[in-house]
Amino acid sequence: MRIFLVILLCLGLATCASHVPQARILSPADAALGGRHSFELIDPQSSLEGEAPFPERYRQLPQLLRHGLSARGYHESQQPQLRVYYWLAVQDSPLMFKVDVPPPRPLGPYQGIHRLRDETGTLRLRLTDLDERILWEGVISTGLSPARDSAELLERAVQVLTKQIPLTTP
Repeated sequence: MRIFLVILLCLGLATCASHVPQARILSPADAALGGRHSFELIDPQSSLEGEAPFPERYRQLPQLLRHGLSARGYHESQQPQLRVYYWLAVQDSPLMFKVDVPPPRPLGPYQGIHRLRDETGTLRLRLTDLDERILWEGVISTGLSPARDSAELLERAVQVLTKQIPLTTP
C-alpha cells in the first residue's frame, strides 16, 4: 500500500513539474498559405527596441524554428515565398491576493506577502507573404521567466507552436 502511495505521489509531482505550454492562434491560416513551401527567417534584433529578453535563447531560436518548420513541410530558401517573424517577450503582471485576517490572539509578528509578480516568457510566430500580409500567427507561453530559464522549456514551446502551423500542400 505504501509503494502505491509513493508511486502516486511521484506521478503527481512529475505532472506538476512539467509545464505543457498552450498555444493560441491569433490569425488562423489564410488560404494564400496553401502551396507556399519556402521561407526566410527575419532576424528580430533589427526590429527590437532596447535589450532583448532572454538573449541566449534568441541564439537558439532560429535552429529550433527551422527544424519545426521543416517537420511541417517548409524549407528555407534564397527565393522565399514566406517570411517568418518571431519574438520572445516577457509579460509582466501583478498577482493580487486577498489580505489574510490576522489571528485572534497575538502569536508574534504578523507578516503577509501579498504583492507578487507573474513574469512569463512568450513566443510569437508570424508567417507573412512577401507583401507583409499575415497568413498565420500564433503565440505561446514558453514557461520561461527571469527566474526560470532553460533551453528545454523553449524547445518544447517551439515544438508545440510549430505543430499548429498547417502542413504544406502541393
